[in-house]
Amino acid sequence: MNSHANFALTVGARLRISAIHPKSHIDDARAELGRFLIEHAYTYDERGFELASGGRSNEYIDCKRALCYPDALHACGEVVAALLGETVEAVGGLTMGADPIATATALSSREASKRGVRNPVRWFSVRKAAKGHGTKRPIEGNLPAGSRVAVVDDVVTRGSSTLEAVMRCREAGHEVVQVVVLVDREQGGVDHIAAELPGVPIDRVFTKRELHDGWKAKHGV
Repeated sequence: MNSHANFALTVGARLRISAIHPKSHIDDARAELGRFLIEHAYTYDERGFELASGGRSNEYIDCKRALCYPDALHACGEVVAALLGETVEAVGGLTMGADPIATATALSSREASKRGVRNPVRWFSVRKAAKGHGTKRPIEGNLPAGSRVAVVDDVVTRGSSTLEAVMRCREAGHEVVQVVVLVDREQGGVDHIAAELPGVPIDRVFTKRELHDGWKAKHGV
């Protein structure tokens, strides 16, 4: 399937990509990531699925099934790193959906720093509950106090897990300066996040409709 024409970044997201990044490079990376998400992450079944949000849907999106492939992981890191604002110092979110995205983004930012595009960013992981031994940290990683962070999430339905990660970061003394969503299920979650975080840029890489349309084209539906 040739997805290059169908997977162009939105204008808002494009404005946060440095001119140093060739447009075709980022669009190609996004198209490759889209193909992996359609092939491995998106599932449609009339019997329906129970979602983490508590609702049910005929569509289920498990980004980890796509991001376990190194080519998809690399493409994800390239796209998200390009979207990050210049002041972002670290990227992460609620484990474990955000973990591969954050790790890939940190690695891609290192390569970008070698080209003089941006400073490298660290990655971190927000625990769902603080561990009961050792330092008992709610956030894993090595972030300096007051770090400027971008919170990432793999799939957003209602926005609850993303906002939980934001809350944990703020409680730890960090400043959340951006949110990046890999797939927006278009069920009000991104709007909810925006309402709770006025002034914070929120970027989504894909919508559920894009993946659904790609799946239909792939299967001739």
